Amino acid sequence: MSQEYYTIENKNNLGERHISTNAFHLTAVNVINDIEGVDFEGGTKNMIPGIKDSLTVKINDHNQVIIQANVVVNYGVNVGKTVNKIQNNIINAIDEMMGFRNVKVNVNVNDIKF
Repeated sequence: MSQEYYTIENKNNLGERHISTNAFHLTAVNVINDIEGVDFEGGTKNMIPGIKDSLTVKINDHNQVIIQANVVVNYGVNVGKTVNKIQNNIINAIDEMMGFRNVKVNVNVNDIKF
């Protein structure tokens, strides 16, 4: 299985930069793990990347990273605010760690945990 990479389009004299989708995956998993009241689909908080399809990372034809997260929120948690927090926190973490914001985060809330 070949690894998919995000390619930084603006090359400098130091060489090209490629970032594996695994780096985005791990960053998003860690961000979601830090948010109270949210679990990955299936109820497992510290999901091991690659084991489940609760979080996927793809790169589209425009070299944009698309993160798809399937989550469950606890009863009583404001779903709209929580989804916004997930999206903003993932985008900000990737910006801080990798230096760009060419990221789209789709969040599916598939259940409420009572």
